[in-house]
Amino acid sequence: MNCLEKYRRKLVREVNRDLGSLAEVPDEVAVHDFRVGVKRLKALYYFLQEIESSLEARDLLKPYRSLSRLIGKIRDAHIAVHLIEDLDEVGPEDSANLIGALKLKIRRDYGLFQKFAQSGSRLTVRVPTIRATGISERSILRHKPIVLDALLQQILTVAQNMNDERWHGKRILLKRYHHTLDAFCFCPGHVADEREQRQIRMLEELLGDWHDRVITQEILQSLQGVAATSQNVIAVMKKQDRLLLGSAKIYLRKFALWHRRS
Repeated sequence: MNCLEKYRRKLVREVNRDLGSLAEVPDEVAVHDFRVGVKRLKALYYFLQEIESSLEARDLLKPYRSLSRLIGKIRDAHIAVHLIEDLDEVGPEDSANLIGALKLKIRRDYGLFQKFAQSGSRLTVRVPTIRATGISERSILRHKPIVLDALLQQILTVAQNMNDERWHGKRILLKRYHHTLDAFCFCPGHVADEREQRQIRMLEELLGDWHDRVITQEILQSLQGVAATSQNVIAVMKKQDRLLLGSAKIYLRKFALWHRRS
């Protein structure tokens, strides 16, 4: 399907551009954009796998998993730095010590990425074209609403025993739903529902801010030499993440109600 292929080519071109930048310097924008691009590619190929099960999207993207994990660690530390910079509860000296420890971690993680890049590992993302998958345009159009509706139902269904891991899983599904919708942006006749888009963005922001604080707590627990300060910040982060998750739960109920009415 030409419109999906146009989207795929754009993604691959941008992801490889970001990789080229990262080979030179741990640019924060390139780190972020690479991570988003990989998630968009995953959403596209998981969508195609729903149509043709033999495609095995996980295996297609497997060569880039280690690369994505390495860059993901850098991205998580960048986020932690910004969160600590915004904390009024932390004094300037403690903040400087924590940020210094995080920046040291970023340099170390970037060093691991450079070693990976210099080891001859693949630093170019290559994935099959839409034509190469053998999936017809008719099949794509027929399955599009089915796949999107299945994702939506998983997002809107909340079990009673939802722990942090399950909420993170729901966040991933929400992003996959959003990215799958975006994959059709070049397709004739495709019009995104701006009302739904606004609600998705709000829910993504709430769950994203919650998860950032959960990950930051994990990073702070692993830092050496700043344990006392880390514990104080972790306590603040924990309060924030509970408030954000509570807000996300409320907003998810509103999102579900809006869909039932629409």
